[in-house]
Amino acid sequence: MALAAGMTGCHRHPNGVTDIPYLGRPQQKPPPSDNNIAPGNPGPPTTPIQGTTEPLGTITYGKWADLLQGPHNEDPEKFRGDTIHFDFDSSVIKSSEDAKLQDVANYFKDNPRHEALIIEGNCDERGTEKYNLSLGERRALAAREYLANLGVNPERIKTVTYGSSRPVDPGKGESAWQKNRRDDFVLVTPK
Repeated sequence: MALAAGMTGCHRHPNGVTDIPYLGRPQQKPPPSDNNIAPGNPGPPTTPIQGTTEPLGTITYGKWADLLQGPHNEDPEKFRGDTIHFDFDSSVIKSSEDAKLQDVANYFKDNPRHEALIIEGNCDERGTEKYNLSLGERRALAAREYLANLGVNPERIKTVTYGSSRPVDPGKGESAWQKNRRDDFVLVTPK
């Protein structure tokens, strides 16, 4: 019986969580990038994920690079009503969040001006800091992919993760935690 308990143990792989590429697999190299980086604009620095020696690859923002990487204004209120929420230990976008993402996508399709978007991935306080940062990243990337599938140019979208460091509700318990498992959308405009 002790052997069976030891085999099942506390290790649990969360449901609905997308693996981070190359995490724990340093022998794999990232796929070759076909991104075009303008001469003199190397794009954002690549950051190896802890536990690997390989970078994730370079994200390029095309004509939005100067806006997303340089001085800009951020408006967190524009899409405040479109904040999406996630289930515990999940980066899967629920069907109940579709209308919010469609609203964000419609804005960018209807406004081809020099504006961009930052998606901020957040988690509740449970889990380690490393795990929550990773989960926040997967949540932001899931929303970015969803918006790209709705026709938003992904070069207009930057993702960041805050893990559990920015709760909207500092309380304890499920009612607070479900508010903190979210992606916030921030409109970026030129300074």
